[in-house]
Amino acid sequence: MWVLVLFSALCCAAANQDPLVVQTVEGKIRGSVLQTYTGKDILSFRGVKYAEAPSGENRFKPTVPVKPWEGIRDATEDGILCPQPFIDNTAEDPEDCLSLNVYTKNLQGRRPVMVFFHQGGFMTGSGFSEIAGPRYLLDKDVVLVTLNYRLGPLGFLSTEDGVVRGNNGMRDQVTALRWVKKNIARFGGDPNAVTIFGNSAGGASVMYHMMSPMSKGLFIRAVAQSGSALAGWAINRNPKALVTRLADLLNCTGSTSQQIYTCLKSLPA
Repeated sequence: MWVLVLFSALCCAAANQDPLVVQTVEGKIRGSVLQTYTGKDILSFRGVKYAEAPSGENRFKPTVPVKPWEGIRDATEDGILCPQPFIDNTAEDPEDCLSLNVYTKNLQGRRPVMVFFHQGGFMTGSGFSEIAGPRYLLDKDVVLVTLNYRLGPLGFLSTEDGVVRGNNGMRDQVTALRWVKKNIARFGGDPNAVTIFGNSAGGASVMYHMMSPMSKGLFIRAVAQSGSALAGWAINRNPKALVTRLADLLNCTGSTSQQIYTCLKSLPA
């Protein structure tokens, strides 16, 4: 009998030390093992929700951080793409896309952290593993984080009068950076050694974070590649006209921003 008791205790201890299960501030997640291009094993945690679904009453609203959960959530596959042109999203809630991926050698230590913002002109793209994966970078002694954020009108529409505030895609990024600040030490990362980087729209995003008080204290270094906060495609100089044009195309006629917002909120993504 004592042999069985000891065996059970050892099994429980091993389960509690499972390197593929991480207790984040919000709840437990289970990841998987990937390999770098040189064949080194790394730990992968993909499709980790950092925010609630920005759909329904949350559409066009600032980001809502993810709520705590019970049990262990699967983090072995990429999350879903945020709605974007030319991509047929068949998910039950296609707007429930605010997830991130964490790649690390192991869960011990305090390694520098690199957070990547993807390209795509704020209209397309994702932080998916096949696009922004770890297979080269994780041969270095770093922790890599990639993420999705809202795109196009769902992420950047603004009525300029407070009804739809705009730049919610950037707010998504800030929420993800706050998640990193709270949780990355549990993945072997140093929350005080975060570098943000990105190319094209990701590079412009990096520059916006450098200027924004909302991002203060969330990173210490920044690398902007082939993108600028002053690029013509990165700035909407007449957002109200874009709202009017979009409303006309979608038959959301109304004399006030609130009426247009109510109509746009009711349409499928």
